[in-house]
Amino acid sequence: MNKILFFLEKFVVAIFVLILGSTFRFNIKSRYPEGNIIYAFWHRNMIPLLFLRKFEKIVILISTSKDGELIAGPAHVLGFLTARGSSRRDGSRAFKNLIKLTKEHSIAITPDGPKGPREKIKEGLLRLAYITKLPIVLAAVDIQREKIFNTWDKFRLPKPFTQVNVSYSEPIFIRSKEEIESKMEFVQKSLDELTLKNKI
Repeated sequence: MNKILFFLEKFVVAIFVLILGSTFRFNIKSRYPEGNIIYAFWHRNMIPLLFLRKFEKIVILISTSKDGELIAGPAHVLGFLTARGSSRRDGSRAFKNLIKLTKEHSIAITPDGPKGPREKIKEGLLRLAYITKLPIVLAAVDIQREKIFNTWDKFRLPKPFTQVNVSYSEPIFIRSKEEIESKMEFVQKSLDELTLKNKI
């Protein structure tokens, strides 16, 4: 029964995102990054970015939980690739799959997911950047009119025809194991500041 529900859910949610997203008024405040990179954004900002970067074959790292399955299905329909697992375990199947996929694709990761703490960078993001040699590009989102849910991440659902601001940071490289720890605060501060500058 669960398989049938998940099958239906992925199409229903994907169609919902396509219809709702087509009404958004996007204000892209910085140029699109070029080349293969690691996009990092807060978990609560997923909906507008799923629509904005649809059908680009970006790889999304998604947990193996049932909550992750609810995201993975619609993401596939919207043209994303998925790797299931954790960025914290270097030896995990998902991590090894990510390494292979970085040769041809960018990656998207929510560094405060899958369960928080909300809007806090975890070292898995920086470890992934170090091992893949890809730069981190932070993405900030602000929404003019929205519904905020009472979830751990304060998930945001934009209302139809709202303005959505999106800003990208300059690339951040992690060139050594030492920088995984030493740049954690810098990456956190950079995304916090980008979020403030991106406000509507």
